[in-house]
Amino acid sequence: MMKKIPQVKDPDRNVWLQLGFPDAEEHYLKAKLVLRLDLAIRTLRLAQRAAARRIGTTQPELSKILRGKFSEASFERLMRFLTALGCQIEIKIAAVNADKAGDVVIKDARRRAA
Repeated sequence: MMKKIPQVKDPDRNVWLQLGFPDAEEHYLKAKLVLRLDLAIRTLRLAQRAAARRIGTTQPELSKILRGKFSEASFERLMRFLTALGCQIEIKIAAVNADKAGDVVIKDARRRAA
């Protein structure tokens, strides 16, 4: 059974949707995860080689992903990379409106002042 990727309904933010790619939503969501991966690596001030070692891949593979060649990387793999760098990922499922399709949102967790 093939999994269905929810639609990202904002065509202004999804270049793959604008270009008419059949898997535009999947590319968009993966791109968001890759951006978070890059941010996590930069925040930790890790070289690509050290980051790759920490997340369990090779530096060339990490470089390829960070340069936008991530179509072969699964959501699960990208999320594993993020958690290996100390990121927390929460998946929230809530019924909003049964009459229309839902959507997937990736957002930063707000930090609270101590």
